[in-house]
Amino acid sequence: MVDTEATPILKALKFVAKKSTGEVRVHISRDRFEKDPMNTALRLFEEFAMTRTTDRNAVLIYLNRATRKFSIVGDEGFHRVVGQKYFYILGVNFADDLQSTHFENAIALLTFSIGTTLAKKFPR
Repeated sequence: MVDTEATPILKALKFVAKKSTGEVRVHISRDRFEKDPMNTALRLFEEFAMTRTTDRNAVLIYLNRATRKFSIVGDEGFHRVVGQKYFYILGVNFADDLQSTHFENAIALLTFSIGTTLAKKFPR
């Protein structure tokens, strides 16, 4: 059965949940006065208790729609496995996708990319 009601982001999140023990969350903000998306993302990462996964393999995708600034935060287990270069490449690709497609599609592409990596490194 195909879920025709699901948004691209929800479909991508379901893919991650089905294929990996990792966790991906998406948070979208419209705060026009936010100065530092990384600080906001780190605060949300802690607020959402994302460090509680067994393998420390959670990832938060944070996007400020008003400013088009974003941050991708991975917990230490995932970061240790993929390295900093992985996150740099994700960021470059996500920035390009934000310019070339609707933000929802860009987030879905990013989530599928992270989910594919999580499925390889932390399979269900």
